[in-house]
Amino acid sequence: MLENLEKWLIQIVVEHGYLGAFIVSVLGNLIPFIPIPYLVAIFYMAAYLPVEPVILGIISGIGGTVGKVIVYIFSFGSGKLIGEEKEYRIARLRQLLDKYGALAVFVFTITPSPDDIVIIPLGLIRYSFFKFLIACLAGKIALSMFIAVFGKTFVNILGLMLGGSIYGAIASIIFLIIITVALLKIDWMIIADIVDQEGWKGVIRRLRDGRWREFLVKKES
Repeated sequence: MLENLEKWLIQIVVEHGYLGAFIVSVLGNLIPFIPIPYLVAIFYMAAYLPVEPVILGIISGIGGTVGKVIVYIFSFGSGKLIGEEKEYRIARLRQLLDKYGALAVFVFTITPSPDDIVIIPLGLIRYSFFKFLIACLAGKIALSMFIAVFGKTFVNILGLMLGGSIYGAIASIIFLIIITVALLKIDWMIIADIVDQEGWKGVIRRLRDGRWREFLVKKES
């Protein structure tokens, strides 16, 4: 199913160019907690279509921001639908956001991981829309621009190393999917708690001690 979804997203950008990039970026950020691999399409477009990676990154970042703005707006009146456990998680994130503000928004939106654990609390606590918009826009553009520039550069290098564009294409897309899946396995709520209590030194210390499994999403029993 994931493979078919990726093919559909790639087909959109192939047929519609920059407009397609905007569309898939909106779709990829529109549904809370459901990861849609739109960055694979952006990666493919930058690598194999005659586009400017920087322009592509800006357009994709704007599209991603539009999707998150919609999530932010709809989260305003959803407080009554939240269970007790999620209320605790939101309370913890509210403390983090109050302390770090727009920087926390930027940090969460600049990764391909689900950032709705930040976006939804922002709406619930009526966080400054202007600060949210600027931070989200900066994060999404930076992420998309990185993927676009990296895609073109990575495929060119692989093409030279492997002696053929088809091998570079396969290797590069597999690489991006692996990185995306790995990021989705991280429980960003745990990292938020550690940063709030111990700072980033706590995260670095755990990684140095080989305790990286503490950051993974726990399977529900």
